[in-house]
Amino acid sequence: MRAASLVLVIIARSLSAGYPIIVCLFSVKTFGKRDLSPHNRDIEERDGPQREEAADRETEMGRFATRAHICTALALSIIFLPTAVAAEDFYRGKQIRLISGSDAGGGYDAYARLLARHWPEFIPGQPSIIVQNMPGASSMKAMNEVANNAPKDGTVVAGVQNNIAFEPLLNISGSRENAKFDPLALNWIGAATKDVSIAAIWHTSSIHTVQDAMKRSVNTGASGPATSTSITARIMNSVLGTKFNVINGYKSQNAINLAIERGEVEGTIGVQYATIATTNPNWLSEKQIRIIVQVAQEKHPDLPDVPLLRDLVTTPEARQEVDLAFASLSMGRPFLAPGGLPADRVKILRDSFIAAFDSPALRADAKKVKLEVIPMRGEDVNKLLAEQYKTPKPIVDKVRAMLAGGKS
Repeated sequence: MRAASLVLVIIARSLSAGYPIIVCLFSVKTFGKRDLSPHNRDIEERDGPQREEAADRETEMGRFATRAHICTALALSIIFLPTAVAAEDFYRGKQIRLISGSDAGGGYDAYARLLARHWPEFIPGQPSIIVQNMPGASSMKAMNEVANNAPKDGTVVAGVQNNIAFEPLLNISGSRENAKFDPLALNWIGAATKDVSIAAIWHTSSIHTVQDAMKRSVNTGASGPATSTSITARIMNSVLGTKFNVINGYKSQNAINLAIERGEVEGTIGVQYATIATTNPNWLSEKQIRIIVQVAQEKHPDLPDVPLLRDLVTTPEARQEVDLAFASLSMGRPFLAPGGLPADRVKILRDSFIAAFDSPALRADAKKVKLEVIPMRGEDVNKLLAEQYKTPKPIVDKVRAMLAGGKS
């Protein structure tokens, strides 16, 4: 390669990337391997002035080669300079629109606004963030917006309900035809927490373990057949043989909790542990409930001795059913960006997302508003979705029927 060509490469690369131009000036000569040509071999055979002149020429050639190698190194350092520098500069002075796929004031929206308050500090360039509520069809509207209309430059992200990622596969809402997105083609930035559901039984009941619930009928409360407190009980009855008899019709989880305290029902199946810890902390501190099982991929840090539902099932098929049905719990309060973003910006968003949720300031803020924080990396969200979307069709069909309230 000629020196002139090298200089042109440096200039072209610098201009296209927006970096300062560094040009090495030296004579335009061909350089390469130093060989043992007859010219080089006969230097030592010469006498007097001829030997000195030849040696001077050899020294100059060596200096030229040294300069050439230095310029080569500089050129390569420019050519392969990480593009993260450009990505960091990209966010300076910009504004990120954070779409919240739920109504203002709800739990999902609370996490979006918590993140918006702290995230800019950890994004290079410190862009401002505004939250835009876009409720509709369990975050379907927000997902379609991000997948199809949002600019693919990292200036739009969204916080959505975790079930919506499985809508194309499981038709949870019953309107799968409206899902105009491919979850596997989107860039998941991370999840704010990992939801853990529990089977909570009142302390006066004779039910102490899951095995006890397999021996007799146990009345539990739920708002309706499509809610988690009904679905979880149905799935446990199917995969474990428990005998939970779900009483539907309660207006809210608070109404279910009051019914438990009055003795109308013996417990609630599928309520989130964080909900109980927030709304009824005395149930835990005074041991007024027995938590006989937890539903998640991993145990909650507060419940090391409570068995996981997935560990209680006895067949590989049943475990697949449980993992698919409750996979969304692992990615509680997820955030995503459109597909097609530059890889360096995806990395910046993911790394800064985790840094924000790991920060003492955000954690203290979350504690004040009673939001549990157990963050999950975006790469792990993508991996979880990819694994679950590979579930064999017979398992998918069975889980879909259970979620819809049908018989397996």
